Amino acid sequence: MPDQPGQKLLQIPASPIKKSPPDFLLKNSDGKTINTATQKGKILFINFWATSCIPCVEEMPGINRLHNHFLSDTNVLILPIDVDDNFTNSVDFMKKYRYTLPVYNSVSRVPEAYFHGVLPTTVLIDKKGRIAKYYEGQMDYGSKEFIGLVDSLLKETN
Repeated sequence: MPDQPGQKLLQIPASPIKKSPPDFLLKNSDGKTINTATQKGKILFINFWATSCIPCVEEMPGINRLHNHFLSDTNVLILPIDVDDNFTNSVDFMKKYRYTLPVYNSVSRVPEAYFHGVLPTTVLIDKKGRIAKYYEGQMDYGSKEFIGLVDSLLKETN
């Protein structure tokens, strides 16, 4: 399982894209729906993943650390989106590894600005609803550096 000592994760830097992508709807395994349009003023961490994707599975411990770090901060939403559309497998995966992450599925068409089909893909949305960072490939999102990036985005004014 990931998160082993000495394991090196691929890190792909991304340049900020300062535009607002189209909004879309997400639903979690409990049936709760989130509209990205109503989340302005919050930081959105959107991760497209699948249980069948090894790099996706390997970055999940870091995403769980990120989620736990910001668990009490209502201004940060961690949104892992299962692209297999199989809540049962994804929820079972989270339980098996004792992750506290919710599982989401897209209810509406995912805008191309968010996802081009590469797994894993992560999009970090700033408080103004713009793409602040876009990553294709595996990263350690539980690192001090990435948590610092999210903290810096939280400090920006609307």
